[in-house]
Amino acid sequence: MNHYSPYFHFPREDWRKLEVSKDQMLSAEELEDIRGLNDRISLEDIAEIYLPLVKLLAIHYHEQIFIHGEKMEYLKRHATHTPFVIGIAGSVAVGKSTTARVLKIMLDRWFSKTRKVELITTDGFLYPNAVLKEKGLMERKGFPESYDRSRFVAFLSDLKSNKENVEVPLYSHFTYDILEETRVISQPDIIIVEGINVLQVDPEQAVFPSDFFDFTIYMDAEESEIKRWYLERFFMLRETAFQDTSSYFHRYTKISEAEARQFALDTWDKINGVNLKENIERTKYRAQLILKKGADHLISDVYLRK
Repeated sequence: MNHYSPYFHFPREDWRKLEVSKDQMLSAEELEDIRGLNDRISLEDIAEIYLPLVKLLAIHYHEQIFIHGEKMEYLKRHATHTPFVIGIAGSVAVGKSTTARVLKIMLDRWFSKTRKVELITTDGFLYPNAVLKEKGLMERKGFPESYDRSRFVAFLSDLKSNKENVEVPLYSHFTYDILEETRVISQPDIIIVEGINVLQVDPEQAVFPSDFFDFTIYMDAEESEIKRWYLERFFMLRETAFQDTSSYFHRYTKISEAEARQFALDTWDKINGVNLKENIERTKYRAQLILKKGADHLISDVYLRK
């Protein structure tokens, strides 16, 4: 980004100098419980990257509360403020889920559990496999057309309307399909929405998901590194979760390592890599904050919209 960029650029060394209390630090045990497979996030990251980020989110949250109060007083209306919605976007295997879980537990701690903080992923808004097969979209799973975008927008609209008991569809990475049960969320103060599609737009819709977000984050890294992390994660899963005979991907434990590697490479080159370039990466500069990772999985740079 050049000197006239709409973003402030904070190299890690500058971002870590932002003053913030260490009272909200996580323990090594807490971090281990929420760390994603193959994600090398460390306590150093928590102290140097996530603590300043949580304080920034708290500033934005309090600003929203203040503006809402001033507006209601001026309009002579009485209405509770709507949930503060945080969107986290980025590629498969870049570490979105771990970041979302870290922010969830740290926001809980920041507000001393006086605010209800929820976390959902957009995987639940994928069409069921039966529908994807019927539409010929199984090889396009994760692409914009594989999601029930109208349902996702309706969910966000219900949240921002302060509707009680909003249903969230659930997804299983184990069975690689939508589950029959749903989860109910009721008027959270803050909700984190994580998924590859949160910043995408649909020309056929009048309203976009990003219209409902109060703060958005994009997890960024070089494609070559994300591809490497994806392959590493695939082989970790091949030795662990895929060993269960009920797993959708169990079949890939029965082939040779070379065949499994070729499958993973093909999946990246034909699906995930294409989706990254055509749909996900293009949304990067719609985010208010970009967290750029280096080859070691550590965040090297932070870009904040001015």
